[in-house]
Amino acid sequence: MSYYYLLSHLKLLLSAFKLKAFTISLSSIFFTSLVCAQSGIYQNNTMDFEHTKLSGFSDDGRVKVLLLNLLPSGMTETAAQEIAKALQLNIYNTNHFTVVGPEEWNIQIKDSDPTLADCHDIACGVMIGKLFRADKVLVGTIHSEIMLNEKGKEEPSFILSVRLVDARTNITNFSDEVQFTDLQMHDELFRLAARISDNTLMVGNIVDKKQSGITVNLGRAQGIKAGQRFVISRRISNNETGEGTTEKIYKNIALAEVVQVSDLSSQAVIIQKISSVSRGDQIQTYVDTEKLNRFIMQTRKELDTQKRLQPKKRVFRLGPSVAEESKDYVLWLNRYNQTKAEHDRWMYTTAGAGAATLLFLSGIIKTSGILEVLPWIAGAGTVYSGIRFFRYRDMLNEISTEGRSQGYFSSSLTEKDFELKWIPFQKGLQVAFIKHF
Repeated sequence: MSYYYLLSHLKLLLSAFKLKAFTISLSSIFFTSLVCAQSGIYQNNTMDFEHTKLSGFSDDGRVKVLLLNLLPSGMTETAAQEIAKALQLNIYNTNHFTVVGPEEWNIQIKDSDPTLADCHDIACGVMIGKLFRADKVLVGTIHSEIMLNEKGKEEPSFILSVRLVDARTNITNFSDEVQFTDLQMHDELFRLAARISDNTLMVGNIVDKKQSGITVNLGRAQGIKAGQRFVISRRISNNETGEGTTEKIYKNIALAEVVQVSDLSSQAVIIQKISSVSRGDQIQTYVDTEKLNRFIMQTRKELDTQKRLQPKKRVFRLGPSVAEESKDYVLWLNRYNQTKAEHDRWMYTTAGAGAATLLFLSGIIKTSGILEVLPWIAGAGTVYSGIRFFRYRDMLNEISTEGRSQGYFSSSLTEKDFELKWIPFQKGLQVAFIKHF
């Protein structure tokens, strides 16, 4: 009897245990599914945020600046918006930036992420800048106060503080503060925009390359002057750096100096390089002298370091049967030698014809009859040979500049100097032609 009683209790306990195990399993499956679903929703939202890219900038190579709302203090929001519009216009007129202001980006940002609308601070500003693919974010505050004018009377004024921040690195590139009245606003904002432009890295490209130098797409309109220097860099693949990002990576390869400037382009020569430059390479410079000097000095050290780290190569001057010289160098050397020979030939001809002309005109050599035309022939020969001489001298200078820019030119190929000395005496004029060998 007790056996059947125990068996019935055991069956009841087993049934209760199965029910609890089923309930626990069902609850685990439910909560796991819920967590996975929430995780998937979060990941999708994050990916949507990362892939949502808004437009508004013109893709013309200029620096892309996103202007945030100016944070007002002691003045209305409407007045701050009007000053922001004037600042945006002045920055755009520098021809250095393409600018998207609060009105433009607020319309688009309200549809994608309303929490970022009407942003004033740099934290949300950088997020908006990344959505718009901006290079820089300009954040600022403005407040009004009473100041004394030139006549000693009180009048309202505004103090504007701005900060230009890199949208990728969050580093402040430039900051400034300016005070102005209503009448001074446009002039002060114009000067502020010019200072922002001068202190912001200017980026361009090599549009043409010749043996004598390079042509870049920055000119007088962008503030470029003769003697200004560029840093030349080349885009490298991410495989070379070991990074899997899609961000463009550049490597500095050369320095150049401007020799001639036009409105929208400049001519420059290479002054230092670790690799040959080509069309399409990027150039960078600053208009501000202090920043440019620091930039050039840092790049020089970088290029020198890279050059020292490169494997050293010893050059042996071997015969043509053992090693052949560069084809470009051979062509340049042939042109140089031919031009140099013509240059010397016409130089000697000019000197000889000129000396003969002086002898005829001084009366040292007497002419009579048909020989009286000889002074005229000698004079014409002097003029013609002089024209030819100066032509070949210009050609030789151009070829020499080309050789220096390519690293071909050496002291052994330097053009020899010559001089003419005029020594007067009682009976006439003595001409001394001196040639340095």
